[in-house]
Amino acid sequence: MGVAHMMQLQRLCDSIAIFLEDDLDPRSFFQTKKIANRYNCKQLEEKCNQFALQRFIKIAQSDEFMDLDEKFISFLMESKKTKAKEEVKCKMLLAWTKHDIDERKECFLGLVMKFQLAKMTLSYRRFLVENEPLIFESAKSLQSLTLSVFDSHGDISSKDVNLAENKQLVVFDKTSGRMHSCDVDDKTWTPMQTIDQAIIQNTLYSAVVMETYIYVICTKGSFYRLEYAESNAKWKQMANANLQNASAVALDGFVYGIEYEKYSSIVERYDPSNNRWTRLTNKSLILACELLVAADGKVFCIAGINQQDQATNQVEIYDPVTSTWSMDNRSLNEVRYCASATATEEGIYVMGGYNVNGNTTNSVEFRSSVTKTWMILKPMKNARQNFSSCVIDEKVYVIGGNGNPANIEEYDPETKEWKIIETIQGKNVTPLATVALFM
Repeated sequence: MGVAHMMQLQRLCDSIAIFLEDDLDPRSFFQTKKIANRYNCKQLEEKCNQFALQRFIKIAQSDEFMDLDEKFISFLMESKKTKAKEEVKCKMLLAWTKHDIDERKECFLGLVMKFQLAKMTLSYRRFLVENEPLIFESAKSLQSLTLSVFDSHGDISSKDVNLAENKQLVVFDKTSGRMHSCDVDDKTWTPMQTIDQAIIQNTLYSAVVMETYIYVICTKGSFYRLEYAESNAKWKQMANANLQNASAVALDGFVYGIEYEKYSSIVERYDPSNNRWTRLTNKSLILACELLVAADGKVFCIAGINQQDQATNQVEIYDPVTSTWSMDNRSLNEVRYCASATATEEGIYVMGGYNVNGNTTNSVEFRSSVTKTWMILKPMKNARQNFSSCVIDEKVYVIGGNGNPANIEEYDPETKEWKIIETIQGKNVTPLATVALFM
């Protein structure tokens, strides 16, 4: 390229640039970018720019990322097309700054305020305030002010971001007899471990993720777990629950389970440290088809249908610290049963189910962790009952349900809109067993 450029052989320069474009990958990117800049290859420069935006995480993990100039770093951090979460961009900006802190400190302070801070997880924002002097040294009051915002949202612990973690939606497919994970960003499906034959024979009913394990409960209370990150891991049978057709949720290292399809007030808790289920204090209400969700350090049992076949909108809350149940004095706006519930750091989402008339509904409600009140949100695209929901990157995903087993819908709290992101082909998904986990 140097010789062709010096001799003004433009066609040869263009041919070399095309070759370099075709050969562009995370390893060749930095050298290719230097060549494009040095010889003023505008088209190749643009290709490098677009590649960096699309493959930010890959190039950011290279040692050569630390040598990029301020102008290019600013371009990557400010662009809305950079394919990375705000917290990932911030993490790499911090690393780049610390590589030459005296020269780059002012650049950092200018760029950090341009991030869409509201899109960062609360836990990572708290992590920054507690651990990064660069964030608050320009104004000490920022630390106490920001911490007060976090504290108002409940007990949110600090958590760093892991570049290798990618949370995916996982379904249990009856057709293939195995689990499949879906990357909700690029809509790609990846087959995972097979479902143990004993689980199939005992009829898988619901699933929950806790730490590095997926736990599943079958219809007669058979309980199994799998260390999902290990490709060769085998399913292991654990102590059976005294529950049938159980709905389950994980909280602070325990699995909580309730009866789902029959009227009951029984609640059990599984402790993995001793492989034992323990019966807890009964709930006040005897219900079927109610929702179980963990939020704000507590277990919520929401709505359901009573023994008089009447749908309810009541909410009971279990406090693990006091081992007591209490009725929430704020109920749902609408009665429902066979619905689905999930929680983010901001609050609880309740979706779908049967309404007061026994019709399948697409209505959605949200309980703020701050105000403790329920509000009606925009409805889902499809009415659903007996389906799963989970959270990935603070967005809510629903899958399966009445007449729509193939549609996956996504709710974005920022835009307050629902959209169908994927239609599953060739899978028969267990309706109450979809989970989200880090792959």
